[in-house]
Amino acid sequence: MRLELRSARTAMLLTVLASIVLSVLIINFAKDDPGTDTEKLPVLSVAASIVDEDNSPLGQMLISYLEDISYVEAIYNDDMEQALERLEADDIVVILRLPPGLFEETRSGSQREAVELWLNPRKPAESNQISILVQQYATVLDYLYGSVFGYQKVYVELGGEESASWEESSRHSLNALIMYFGRDRYAQVGEHRPFNVLIHTYAGILMVLSLLPAMGVLAATGRMAGTSYEDRLILSCGSASMMAARLISGFIWWLILLLPPLLALALAGLIGSVFSIAIILMAAYFTLALIMLALGRVKAPYITTMLTGWLTFLIVIVLGGVIYPTSLFPDWLDKSAVFTPIYPLMQFLYRSLYQEGTVGSASLINALWPLVPAGFVAVLFGRRRV
Repeated sequence: MRLELRSARTAMLLTVLASIVLSVLIINFAKDDPGTDTEKLPVLSVAASIVDEDNSPLGQMLISYLEDISYVEAIYNDDMEQALERLEADDIVVILRLPPGLFEETRSGSQREAVELWLNPRKPAESNQISILVQQYATVLDYLYGSVFGYQKVYVELGGEESASWEESSRHSLNALIMYFGRDRYAQVGEHRPFNVLIHTYAGILMVLSLLPAMGVLAATGRMAGTSYEDRLILSCGSASMMAARLISGFIWWLILLLPPLLALALAGLIGSVFSIAIILMAAYFTLALIMLALGRVKAPYITTMLTGWLTFLIVIVLGGVIYPTSLFPDWLDKSAVFTPIYPLMQFLYRSLYQEGTVGSASLINALWPLVPAGFVAVLFGRRRV
């Protein structure tokens, strides 16, 4: 380890200088940019226009119910022209247009046209959250429509009064629907945090810097794997000492890369608790480094091993939400990303930066779970026995 660090003295010195320059830029940018003010964006807040050209009781009841939802800021009852003007002026995030004749179709239980939806392209974060909610509510709406609205025709045929049957069944349907709108599984604050591009950028930079030393672990492992020199070292000190030496060397590079930016973010007032963030970033490094210890043992040419390592690096940062939020992925890929090693660490890092270090210790412990499978992989595949 001493020999490797001694040979890399010049590179380490240049890295320290580059890290200090980056830290100075972070401090200056944080002071000049108004987006880093201590005031945080509100929880998911949505303004929308309802276009109901028939002015039906269904549209009126929908507006009255939507206005009572906690994350709905305002609901406007507009015609299509007014709604498009509001959308162009960025006063609203979404337009919901009830198709003409929907009221009569629900009264008779017949097939209805689709509700039309316009999302604001200049508010991608809010629009993305709305699209997720719409997908979640669509199944509920279909169920309620088929199981309740269609009964009105049966009520009338059985001799009931048409207006009364419409009013009662519609009220029952919307009461059931609003229960789904208010359920925690659809509208938890933790699931709908406002997206701050600047904070996500800071979190992404820190995460990438913390993962880069793991590539050095892979390079050292792959370069020496299977050589007679490695055999002599293992016979003299054991494979565990070899693995520990590579992890420590990578951790020294981690300190060089991360300490100046962390201090800069703390001085800029963007970090409330340096300790929890440092723990997460160290966990990210050790998680990927343990995986790279095992990957370096693959019997393949050195260049193939390194290319595979960089491909693995790219995959984990993309699926971990480091480059951009995984909510922009297809639904199946977004759900799969939760089980990737960097995802929980990146989520905790973003929340900690956004909430200025107020994330609880329980969340910190839960985010460290990738260390367990990574350690198992390293012990199982990362050791060489002579």
